[in-house]
Amino acid sequence: MRYPFATWPLLCLAACSGPDAPDAAVCQDVVIRLCQTAACPGVSDGLGVPIPCESTLLERTGCGAEEFTFSTPTRERFLDCREPLLSRGTTTERPPACEDTTRLLTTCPDVADFFRGGQP
Repeated sequence: MRYPFATWPLLCLAACSGPDAPDAAVCQDVVIRLCQTAACPGVSDGLGVPIPCESTLLERTGCGAEEFTFSTPTRERFLDCREPLLSRGTTTERPPACEDTTRLLTTCPDVADFFRGGQP
C-alpha cells in the first residue's frame, strides 16, 4: 500500500513532461493574451493595433503560420517576457491583468517592438 504513495511525485513529474510547444503556438498564445487586454490603457495604442487585434498581430508577426520560428527576439527571451502574462494561469480562459500586460510592454521593449512590426 505504501508503494503507490512513494511513486506519486514521479508520476506527476512524468505527466508534465513532453515536447516543447511549437514557436507558432507560443507566439499565438501571447497574441491572444495581449489582445485580451487590448482595451487596457496604453496597450492598444502601445502596440498600434485596432480592437479586436488578433488577426492584425498574427499577420504582422507571421506567427499565424505553422512554420513560424523565433529569431529575434529568441524563443528564450520571448518566454521570459511572457511570464507576467501567465500570472492568472496557463490557460487563456482568464485574461492577464492590465498591469501584467503593461509590464511586458515596458520591461521587454524588444518583444513589444516585435509585436509593433519593428525590426529589433
